[in-house]
Amino acid sequence: MTTHRSEVPPAPSLVAPQQPASTPVGAPAPAVRTAAAPRQWNRKLLLASVLIVLLGGLVAMWAGQALVQRTTVLAVAKPVAVGTTITDADLTTATISSDPRLTPIPASDRSDVVGRVALVELRPGSLLTLGQFGTSDGFTAGQQLVALPLKVGQLPGRGLTAGQKVLIVQTPGKDNGESVPLPGAAAGIAATVAGIGEFDPASGVTVVDVRVASTVGVTVAQLASTGDLALILLPAGG
Repeated sequence: MTTHRSEVPPAPSLVAPQQPASTPVGAPAPAVRTAAAPRQWNRKLLLASVLIVLLGGLVAMWAGQALVQRTTVLAVAKPVAVGTTITDADLTTATISSDPRLTPIPASDRSDVVGRVALVELRPGSLLTLGQFGTSDGFTAGQQLVALPLKVGQLPGRGLTAGQKVLIVQTPGKDNGESVPLPGAAAGIAATVAGIGEFDPASGVTVVDVRVASTVGVTVAQLASTGDLALILLPAGG
């Protein structure tokens, strides 16, 4: 009878793991890598950056203002009626951007304007321009000024402006549809608007001052008293 020997597997080797070689005395320690620390802003550098930004903004603003030239001109401070002498209290100044399309009066010419006569109605807040004043009230020899009390329908709905040319025509009477023809009124009477009063809501009347030839001044005044008239606006230069 054959006896079988059981084979026992060899025992594992009990070999100690290799230890890293010790660092020789005096040798530098190995470098250790660490995460980079966040960069710290220097206060002086931050302040300098802010100052540079502010300085750049100021330079840009100054350059923009330098490109837009501004000038001081005369403006109207108080209402001035047509034919009224302009006083120093009637004027003020305003600073505007230069524009070749405008013809305002420089503020330095203030003394030349005071004492002149308004040729048109001057309204507060408007700029004073050439042609709005002169050395006289606009009358010439042989002219007369007549006031026309007009209601809606007797003058253009767009309104009138001093200096415009108009034609005064006689209209039929309100009572019998007829009016007594006045000498020289049949074909209309040429006139120039000198001024426009404020609209009176109570009476519905607007008073329009017109300059006419002295030969027809009486006729125009008679028409005004009857109310049988209307104004026709003529084209510029007409």
